[in-house]
Amino acid sequence: MSTRRTAALAPLALAALTVVAALSLGRIFASSRFVTPVLIAALVPHVLGWVGRRLRRPAWLMFLVSAATLIAFLFARVATTPHTTTVVQALANQLDAGWQLLRTAPAPAPATNGAILLACIAVWVMAALADWLAFTRRAALGALAPALVFFVWTSALGTADDRILSTVAFCITAGAFLVVQNIAVLDTRRSWLVSNDTTRAHWLLPATALGSVAIVVALLLAPALPGAGGDPVVDFANPGRNGSGGRSYKPSLAPFVDIGDKLTQPADVELFTVQSRLPDYWRIAALDTYSNADGGQWTLSASGDGSVSVGLPGTAPKGTLVQQFAIGALTERWLPAAYRPVAIDLDGTLVVTSSGTLVTNRDSVTGLHYTVASSVPLLRATPEEQAATAAAVPAEVKPYTALPADVPPAIGVTAQQIVKAAGATTPYAQAAALRDFFRNPANGFVYDTSVPASDSGNAIVGFLQDKRGFCVQFASAYAVMARSLGIPARVAVGFTPGAIGSDGRYHVTTHDAHAWPEVWLAGIGWTHMFDPTPGGGSSALAGGSSLPGESPIGGVTTPATTTTVPQTTQPGQTTGTSPAGGTGATAPGAGGGARPTLSADNSGGSGSPWLAVLGLLLAVLLAIGAYVGAVLFAKSRRRARRRDTADAATAIAGAWEEALDRLREARVEPDPALTPLELAHDVPARTHPSVESPMHDLAASYTISRYGADAPESATAEQAWASVALLERALDTDQGLRERWRRRLDVGVLTRRRR
Repeated sequence: MSTRRTAALAPLALAALTVVAALSLGRIFASSRFVTPVLIAALVPHVLGWVGRRLRRPAWLMFLVSAATLIAFLFARVATTPHTTTVVQALANQLDAGWQLLRTAPAPAPATNGAILLACIAVWVMAALADWLAFTRRAALGALAPALVFFVWTSALGTADDRILSTVAFCITAGAFLVVQNIAVLDTRRSWLVSNDTTRAHWLLPATALGSVAIVVALLLAPALPGAGGDPVVDFANPGRNGSGGRSYKPSLAPFVDIGDKLTQPADVELFTVQSRLPDYWRIAALDTYSNADGGQWTLSASGDGSVSVGLPGTAPKGTLVQQFAIGALTERWLPAAYRPVAIDLDGTLVVTSSGTLVTNRDSVTGLHYTVASSVPLLRATPEEQAATAAAVPAEVKPYTALPADVPPAIGVTAQQIVKAAGATTPYAQAAALRDFFRNPANGFVYDTSVPASDSGNAIVGFLQDKRGFCVQFASAYAVMARSLGIPARVAVGFTPGAIGSDGRYHVTTHDAHAWPEVWLAGIGWTHMFDPTPGGGSSALAGGSSLPGESPIGGVTTPATTTTVPQTTQPGQTTGTSPAGGTGATAPGAGGGARPTLSADNSGGSGSPWLAVLGLLLAVLLAIGAYVGAVLFAKSRRRARRRDTADAATAIAGAWEEALDRLREARVEPDPALTPLELAHDVPARTHPSVESPMHDLAASYTISRYGADAPESATAEQAWASVALLERALDTDQGLRERWRRRLDVGVLTRRRR
């Protein structure tokens, strides 16, 4: 095999090796969404490197072009995905979310947008480094190292899927590259791996065998070692996750205890703000499992396959309530949102599928800014919808009626007495009767935050007897009583809307912490319209209910204006009329009409096509600017080195070289057979007559300096450089702006080897 032919195959072999290494990410990711963008990132450095070598452009220049291309590609991907911030901030958010995901999620990890962007960057670095080592440093084994490191990383931390196939493919492409690259470098230097005899290849067999054995041991045996599988992709200290790898979450403080702590704090501390067209409850979690264990508790059940998913769509359907959250001193990892969230712009968000509870993949939510869209539940039903709730409870919702066997019978007996006294026969009427039982002042319930936040069966019986408690007792008692009647119920925790500020945002504080029941009714779905806790209204009652249209303590809910709103259907849920999350009390500056989509609710950015084009255009302009700046800087530096020298003869020679560069940029290649004076006489006929005078003066100075007996003076050097300036202006005579800039950005003079 000829050296020249092998040299032509080396870039192709290296590109194949990079592609194989990049595709090994299939053992890290759970889907193939990464393939196309990662392949683009893998091939860009090799393609541009090959083009640069063919055009004889410097390696550093092509590296900048390759990096600019990668940046443009990343911005283009971000610009075409929905987001609610600037493109730059959206890119930073996605990269951060991707990093958090790879820190915590065990393989196979979800192929989220942020994780794919990180993979593209890692693959590009691998490809660019390998291309530089192979064709600038003329290395063989060194150029193999980036792909080998990358492949070992994905193999050791990924799944066992396609382990043998990917390893064999890597060994074949690595061996092929070593063969062609080592033959290719023989024409420039001797390689330690090969002999100078390019007609024989047996010299490579021992080295290839050793390398293959090392790769097989590292890639096939290492993952089988104890502890090699099932861990997060990158395992740093992960506080608050209890070794769960980010897919499940156990809070450091029980939800009801947390609410009690917030409500009893003397200081009312702001936790977050919300920009929303309508107020609602900002739910952080739905507790769906009740047990009498450990003194009684409502817990969130999220275990087993499919219980926790990753991510929501980035664009909300029509008819959803869009909220922009700015989180302050809020601990834990729950993301506040109105129920039911259907879209969010935080990539990699964990979602408890049964209840729509959102959990960030970060260590906490403090400092987060995000936009979420929710399909709000019904807060009022028509008589026809109320009657339709008598339909049977479907199997998928039945678990929400379960109660432990040791729940005191007195709770169920009390519930039966309440609905019987109210004459309630449908589940809707029964749910309303339970709420009214707690709300009616004649029944003597007193709101008291000093009561311990216990939710055991005995504590509920005590609450029904003592009639003193706060939202925790009201919500827990209601949910258990509803389940005893066969009505699916769970307890939600979060915050009431908060106070609207002059900035048009709802300011939510510790005293807005709240717990409320959510019930499921046929034809309506899950709703929080039956909050039994006395209403806080505009009073200073900490933890009181504050549903839209709420009256003060002991009052009744005033009729709300009903608006037909499309609902996102859940299992066993139909659509109906809704008050759109409230009475229509809009925030200052909020517009009317149709509800905005997630991507259109923030003027800082969107997923619209024109913004995608704008982001791509910006990235292209940045790439062009980087290229122009790099070329002009390189030429300026070389000009300064030629001119700024103490030796006048060297400065004059530098001026002559600078003049020759200007001629080459004008596509006038100096004939090396001509003397400087002969060249000065020949050039005007090939360029412009005004070139003759400065070219002649410069040629004379250079000839005297080089061949004269006396050393030139500094004044002569200054005059030579003045002639260069005159020559440049003369060459630009009658030339358009496009041609002048073509000459300034011509990098051929930077890459030309000195004879």
